[in-house]
Amino acid sequence: MKKSFRPYLAFLLTGSLLTFSACKDEAEPEPDHEHDVVTTVTLTLTPANGGQAVTATWEDLDGPGGKAPVIEQLVLSANTTYNGSITFASEEAHGDHHDTHDLTADIRAEGTAHEIFYQVTPQGLVAFSKTDKDAGGLPIGLETAATTTAAGAGKVRIILKHQPGTKSSTSNENTGETDVDISFDTKVQ
Repeated sequence: MKKSFRPYLAFLLTGSLLTFSACKDEAEPEPDHEHDVVTTVTLTLTPANGGQAVTATWEDLDGPGGKAPVIEQLVLSANTTYNGSITFASEEAHGDHHDTHDLTADIRAEGTAHEIFYQVTPQGLVAFSKTDKDAGGLPIGLETAATTTAAGAGKVRIILKHQPGTKSSTSNENTGETDVDISFDTKVQ
């Protein structure tokens, strides 16, 4: 009887190993940050005292490595305060049409893991101040106040960072993973 029991025992052990190894594969963690490639960034600045909004768009519909992005110039008025907002989108080509995914709501919803940094050269041409906050009270940067001074020309660099678990009150443009890093030629007149 012992001899006939051994094949069944081997069969049961093999089945158990297959079951456990199948369960182990399913339990692997999801990647921390799966995201769409940012193909369009639109910066909108509206004079705080009323007036025509100024919009500049950066667009790279074929993604990194293809054609050069199309970048509009940002033209602002001197000695003016603006209320700013920025949007991010991912557009995918499907034959003769594009599907657009607005990433702005995702960034806002995941605000504790994202921050947008504004760097201006020359310094003082435009001063950006982030006005929106995440659930922890830290800045996100989707909403801003921007103030210009005297006329001049330079660049506004915008960096969207993904900072899960590392975002803090001392985070900067070197903290976390860069989702997009773009620049607008800027003229204040």
